[in-house]
Amino acid sequence: MIDTHSHLLPGLDHGCPDIETSVRMARAAAEAGVRTVVCTPHFPAWDEEVIGRAGVVIEEVRAALTAAGVEVALRLGFEVDLTVAATVDIESLGRLAIERSGGAIVLEVPYSGWMPAMEETIFRLSAAGLVPVIAHPERNDRIQKSLDLLVRCLRAGAVAQGTAGSLSGMFGRTAERTFFRLIEEGCISLLASDAHSMMTEGWTMGSMLAALEGRVPPEDLATLTDTNPAQLLAGERPRPVGPYDGSASWRVKARLPRRR
Repeated sequence: MIDTHSHLLPGLDHGCPDIETSVRMARAAAEAGVRTVVCTPHFPAWDEEVIGRAGVVIEEVRAALTAAGVEVALRLGFEVDLTVAATVDIESLGRLAIERSGGAIVLEVPYSGWMPAMEETIFRLSAAGLVPVIAHPERNDRIQKSLDLLVRCLRAGAVAQGTAGSLSGMFGRTAERTFFRLIEEGCISLLASDAHSMMTEGWTMGSMLAALEGRVPPEDLATLTDTNPAQLLAGERPRPVGPYDGSASWRVKARLPRRR
Protein backbone atom coordinates (compact mmCIF):
# COMPACT_ATOMS: atom_id res chain seq x y z
CA MET A 1 0.00 0.00 0.00
CA ILE A 2 0.91 3.67 -0.38
CA ASP A 3 -0.16 6.09 2.35
CA THR A 4 -0.59 9.57 0.84
CA HIS A 5 -1.19 11.48 4.08
CA SER A 6 0.71 11.25 7.37
CA HIS A 7 2.37 13.33 10.05
CA LEU A 8 5.41 11.14 10.52
CA LEU A 9 8.05 13.90 10.52
CA PRO A 10 8.95 15.11 14.03
CA GLY A 11 8.92 18.67 15.26
CA LEU A 12 7.02 20.23 12.38
CA ASP A 13 3.44 20.13 13.68
CA HIS A 14 1.40 18.48 16.43
CA GLY A 15 2.08 15.01 15.03
CA CYS A 16 5.13 12.87 15.70
CA PRO A 17 7.19 14.21 18.65
CA ASP A 18 10.64 12.73 17.86
CA ILE A 19 12.62 10.58 15.43
CA GLU A 20 12.32 7.50 17.64
CA THR A 21 8.54 7.70 17.30
CA SER A 22 8.93 8.27 13.56
CA VAL A 23 10.82 4.99 13.31
CA ARG A 24 8.19 3.14 15.33
CA MET A 25 5.42 4.59 13.18
CA ALA A 26 7.21 3.66 9.97
CA ARG A 27 7.82 0.12 11.27
CA ALA A 28 4.10 -0.21 12.11
CA ALA A 29 3.26 0.99 8.62
CA ALA A 30 5.62 -1.55 7.04
CA GLU A 31 4.11 -4.35 9.14
CA ALA A 32 0.66 -3.31 7.88
CA GLY A 33 1.83 -3.62 4.28
CA VAL A 34 2.61 0.03 3.54
CA ARG A 35 5.69 0.47 1.38
CA THR A 36 5.59 4.25 0.78
CA VAL A 37 4.48 7.00 3.16
CA VAL A 38 3.89 10.57 2.05
CA CYS A 39 4.83 12.92 4.89
CA THR A 40 2.47 15.89 4.96
CA PRO A 41 3.14 18.22 7.91
CA HIS A 42 0.48 20.85 8.47
CA PHE A 43 1.07 24.14 6.67
CA PRO A 44 -1.34 26.60 8.33
CA ALA A 45 0.49 29.75 7.21
CA TRP A 46 3.18 30.60 4.68
CA ASP A 47 6.52 29.90 6.35
CA GLU A 48 9.80 29.59 4.44
CA GLU A 49 11.51 28.26 7.55
CA VAL A 50 9.09 25.33 7.77
CA ILE A 51 9.65 24.48 4.11
CA GLY A 52 13.41 24.40 4.59
CA ARG A 53 13.23 22.56 7.90
CA ALA A 54 10.99 19.86 6.43
CA GLY A 55 13.61 19.06 3.80
CA VAL A 56 16.23 18.58 6.51
CA VAL A 57 14.01 16.54 8.82
CA ILE A 58 12.89 14.07 6.17
CA GLU A 59 16.53 13.26 5.37
CA GLU A 60 17.19 12.67 9.07
CA VAL A 61 14.23 10.31 9.29
CA ARG A 62 15.25 8.49 6.11
CA ALA A 63 18.69 7.91 7.62
CA ALA A 64 17.13 6.66 10.86
CA LEU A 65 14.89 4.22 8.96
CA THR A 66 17.86 2.86 7.04
CA ALA A 67 19.82 2.39 10.25
CA ALA A 68 16.85 0.61 11.85
CA GLY A 69 16.29 -1.62 8.83
CA VAL A 70 12.77 -0.27 8.20
CA GLU A 71 11.97 -0.58 4.51
CA VAL A 72 9.51 2.24 3.94
CA ALA A 73 10.10 4.93 1.33
CA LEU A 74 9.23 8.51 2.26
CA ARG A 75 7.99 11.33 0.06
CA LEU A 76 7.77 14.93 1.27
CA GLY A 77 4.68 17.03 0.84
CA PHE A 78 2.58 19.35 2.99
CA GLU A 79 -1.02 19.48 4.16
CA VAL A 80 -1.82 23.02 3.09
CA ASP A 81 -4.68 24.89 4.72
CA LEU A 82 -7.03 25.65 1.83
CA THR A 83 -7.84 29.09 3.22
CA VAL A 84 -4.10 29.86 3.14
CA ALA A 85 -3.71 28.42 -0.36
CA ALA A 86 -6.39 30.86 -1.52
CA THR A 87 -4.02 33.74 -0.72
CA VAL A 88 -0.87 32.32 -2.35
CA ASP A 89 0.20 32.38 -6.00
CA ILE A 90 0.30 29.16 -8.01
CA GLU A 91 4.08 29.10 -8.41
CA SER A 92 4.56 29.24 -4.65
CA LEU A 93 1.93 26.56 -4.06
CA GLY A 94 3.77 24.29 -6.46
CA ARG A 95 6.67 24.22 -4.00
CA LEU A 96 4.37 22.49 -1.50
CA ALA A 97 3.38 19.65 -3.83
CA ILE A 98 4.40 16.07 -3.07
CA GLU A 99 7.95 15.62 -4.29
CA ARG A 100 8.38 13.92 -7.66
CA SER A 101 4.61 13.74 -8.13
CA GLY A 102 4.23 16.19 -10.98
CA GLY A 103 2.23 18.60 -8.84
CA ALA A 104 -0.10 16.73 -6.45
CA ILE A 105 -0.84 19.03 -3.52
CA VAL A 106 -2.71 17.96 -0.38
CA LEU A 107 -5.25 20.55 0.78
CA GLU A 108 -6.95 20.64 4.17
CA VAL A 109 -10.50 21.94 4.14
CA PRO A 110 -11.70 23.62 7.34
CA TYR A 111 -13.96 21.73 9.70
CA SER A 112 -16.61 24.40 9.33
CA GLY A 113 -17.58 26.85 6.63
CA TRP A 114 -16.94 27.12 2.92
CA MET A 115 -15.77 30.19 1.04
CA PRO A 116 -15.94 30.78 -2.73
CA ALA A 117 -12.21 31.62 -2.65
CA MET A 118 -11.41 28.03 -1.64
CA GLU A 119 -13.27 26.63 -4.61
CA GLU A 120 -11.65 29.18 -6.90
CA THR A 121 -8.23 28.06 -5.65
CA ILE A 122 -8.98 24.47 -6.63
CA PHE A 123 -9.96 25.68 -10.10
CA ARG A 124 -6.71 27.68 -10.36
CA LEU A 125 -4.57 24.74 -9.31
CA SER A 126 -6.24 22.37 -11.77
CA ALA A 127 -5.99 24.90 -14.59
CA ALA A 128 -2.26 25.21 -13.89
CA GLY A 129 -1.79 21.44 -14.27
CA LEU A 130 -1.53 20.64 -10.57
CA VAL A 131 -3.64 17.96 -8.86
CA PRO A 132 -5.52 19.27 -5.82
CA VAL A 133 -6.01 16.47 -3.27
CA ILE A 134 -8.83 17.38 -0.90
CA ALA A 135 -8.02 15.74 2.43
CA HIS A 136 -10.82 14.31 4.60
CA PRO A 137 -13.70 16.26 2.99
CA GLU A 138 -16.08 14.19 5.13
CA ARG A 139 -15.18 16.32 8.17
CA ASN A 140 -16.34 19.63 6.70
CA ASP A 141 -19.76 20.63 8.03
CA ARG A 142 -20.89 22.18 4.74
CA ILE A 143 -19.94 19.12 2.69
CA GLN A 144 -21.71 16.96 5.26
CA LYS A 145 -24.90 18.87 4.42
CA SER A 146 -24.36 19.07 0.65
CA LEU A 147 -22.05 16.80 -1.33
CA ASP A 148 -22.49 19.15 -4.29
CA LEU A 149 -19.79 21.41 -2.85
CA LEU A 150 -17.26 18.60 -3.17
CA VAL A 151 -18.67 17.42 -6.50
CA ARG A 152 -18.01 20.83 -8.06
CA CYS A 153 -14.36 20.55 -6.98
CA LEU A 154 -14.09 17.03 -8.39
CA ARG A 155 -15.50 18.19 -11.70
CA ALA A 156 -12.85 20.91 -11.71
CA GLY A 157 -10.09 18.28 -11.45
CA ALA A 158 -9.61 17.71 -7.73
CA VAL A 159 -9.45 14.26 -6.16
CA ALA A 160 -10.88 13.38 -2.74
CA GLN A 161 -8.90 11.57 -0.04
CA GLY A 162 -10.77 9.88 2.79
CA THR A 163 -8.81 9.34 6.01
CA ALA A 164 -8.94 6.68 8.68
CA GLY A 165 -9.90 8.79 11.68
CA SER A 166 -13.34 9.43 10.22
CA LEU A 167 -14.15 5.71 10.41
CA SER A 168 -12.85 5.30 13.96
CA GLY A 169 -15.36 7.65 15.55
CA MET A 170 -12.65 10.22 16.25
CA PHE A 171 -14.55 12.97 14.43
CA GLY A 172 -18.10 11.99 15.27
CA ARG A 173 -20.91 10.02 13.66
CA THR A 174 -21.69 12.65 11.05
CA ALA A 175 -18.16 12.49 9.61
CA GLU A 176 -18.38 8.69 9.59
CA ARG A 177 -21.74 8.70 7.80
CA THR A 178 -20.47 11.26 5.29
CA PHE A 179 -17.41 9.12 4.59
CA PHE A 180 -19.64 6.19 3.69
CA ARG A 181 -21.86 8.43 1.55
CA LEU A 182 -18.84 9.69 -0.38
CA ILE A 183 -17.69 6.12 -0.98
CA GLU A 184 -21.16 5.02 -2.05
CA GLU A 185 -21.57 7.98 -4.41
CA GLY A 186 -18.22 7.30 -6.10
CA CYS A 187 -16.42 10.43 -4.89
CA ILE A 188 -13.31 8.97 -3.20
CA SER A 189 -10.08 8.31 -5.11
CA LEU A 190 -7.65 7.78 -2.23
CA LEU A 191 -7.62 6.29 1.26
CA ALA A 192 -4.95 7.43 3.71
CA SER A 193 -4.09 7.15 7.40
CA ASP A 194 -3.56 10.81 8.41
CA ALA A 195 -1.44 9.22 11.14
CA HIS A 196 -0.27 11.67 13.80
CA SER A 197 1.27 9.38 16.42
CA MET A 198 1.52 5.79 17.57
CA MET A 199 -1.67 6.32 19.56
CA THR A 200 -3.78 7.48 16.64
CA GLU A 201 -2.42 5.58 13.65
CA GLY A 202 -2.39 1.96 14.61
CA TRP A 203 -1.42 1.76 11.50
CA THR A 204 -4.99 2.83 10.84
CA MET A 205 -4.95 1.85 7.18
CA GLY A 206 -5.76 -1.68 8.39
CA SER A 207 -8.70 -0.70 10.58
CA MET A 208 -10.05 1.54 7.82
CA LEU A 209 -10.01 -1.31 5.30
CA ALA A 210 -11.73 -3.57 7.82
CA ALA A 211 -14.50 -0.98 8.27
CA LEU A 212 -15.03 -0.85 4.51
CA GLU A 213 -15.16 -4.61 3.96
CA GLY A 214 -18.54 -5.60 2.60
CA ARG A 215 -19.19 -2.06 1.36
CA VAL A 216 -16.37 -1.84 -1.19
CA PRO A 217 -15.15 -4.75 -3.36
CA PRO A 218 -11.63 -5.97 -2.46
CA GLU A 219 -10.28 -4.96 -5.86
CA ASP A 220 -11.52 -1.41 -5.34
CA LEU A 221 -9.96 -1.24 -1.88
CA ALA A 222 -6.66 -2.16 -3.55
CA THR A 223 -7.26 0.59 -6.08
CA LEU A 224 -7.84 3.17 -3.35
CA THR A 225 -4.76 2.21 -1.32
CA ASP A 226 -2.28 1.14 -4.00
CA THR A 227 -3.12 1.67 -7.67
CA ASN A 228 -4.53 5.17 -7.35
CA PRO A 229 -1.85 6.45 -4.94
CA ALA A 230 0.81 5.12 -7.32
CA GLN A 231 -0.84 7.00 -10.16
CA LEU A 232 -0.91 10.18 -8.08
CA LEU A 233 2.80 9.91 -7.28
CA ALA A 234 3.51 9.28 -10.96
CA GLY A 235 1.88 12.55 -11.96
CA GLU A 236 -1.50 11.18 -13.01
CA ARG A 237 -4.96 12.14 -11.79
CA PRO A 238 -6.56 9.01 -10.28
CA ARG A 239 -10.26 8.34 -10.74
CA PRO A 240 -12.70 7.44 -7.98
CA VAL A 241 -14.13 3.97 -7.48
CA GLY A 242 -17.84 3.21 -7.25
CA PRO A 243 -20.62 4.15 -7.00
CA TYR A 244 -22.11 1.38 -4.88
CA ASP A 245 -25.54 2.68 -3.92
CA GLY A 246 -27.29 1.81 -7.19
CA SER A 247 -27.93 5.42 -8.17
CA ALA A 248 -26.29 7.59 -10.78
CA SER A 249 -23.07 9.02 -9.41
CA TRP A 250 -21.81 12.54 -9.97
CA ARG A 251 -19.56 11.15 -12.74
CA VAL A 252 -22.52 9.62 -14.55
CA LYS A 253 -24.44 12.87 -14.25
CA ALA A 254 -21.40 14.72 -15.62
CA ARG A 255 -21.24 12.27 -18.55
CA LEU A 256 -17.92 10.87 -17.37
CA PRO A 257 -17.27 7.13 -17.76
CA ARG A 258 -17.10 4.84 -14.77
CA ARG A 259 -13.90 3.02 -13.97
CA ARG A 260 -13.82 -0.44 -15.60
